[in-house]
Amino acid sequence: QITPCDFQTVGCATAHPPPFPTLRPRRHRRTLPPMRAALLLLTLSAPAQAACPGETLFSCTIGPKTVQVCHDAGSVTYSFGPKDAPELTLTEPLVSVAATRWPENMNATATWETVEFFTNGTFYEVWTGLDTDLRVGGVKVRQGTTLIADLACDPGTATPMDRLSVLKQGLGQCWDPDSQGWTPSCT
Repeated sequence: QITPCDFQTVGCATAHPPPFPTLRPRRHRRTLPPMRAALLLLTLSAPAQAACPGETLFSCTIGPKTVQVCHDAGSVTYSFGPKDAPELTLTEPLVSVAATRWPENMNATATWETVEFFTNGTFYEVWTGLDTDLRVGGVKVRQGTTLIADLACDPGTATPMDRLSVLKQGLGQCWDPDSQGWTPSCT
């Protein structure tokens, strides 16, 4: 089974990265439950914009909402919400966007790819994986090291994200399996 990387480290150093901790919702009268807080953050973190421009690198549906990661003019954009009117969009330069891939050999039968966006102390990690013939994906939302939402794509809707690696390689970057990160140049 494929599991995501530990956010405390860069990339995955083991054959099967450790799973995220299971968090129990706290019950306080004056705070929102974690899932409602996450949905509120997803809604309020950035102004709504049109659907992702350019090439789609990843997409899936989570209930009535769509998750997209797109590339356009040297930038990578994450969007979440109704497809034609996302509630949240975040953009990072392609050259510096945090992306991981596991394993190094992308022709392996089991793969894992992530891309992470950051705003106002909140990280949004879009992930997709393939274990034999089952494609899965989703979004993990965390503040610092606290996981506040773990949203899975509807079955059968997650797409591969391997095109992101091709784009990074096109910039002259190379995946370094030892550091589990992208190098600024291939030497």
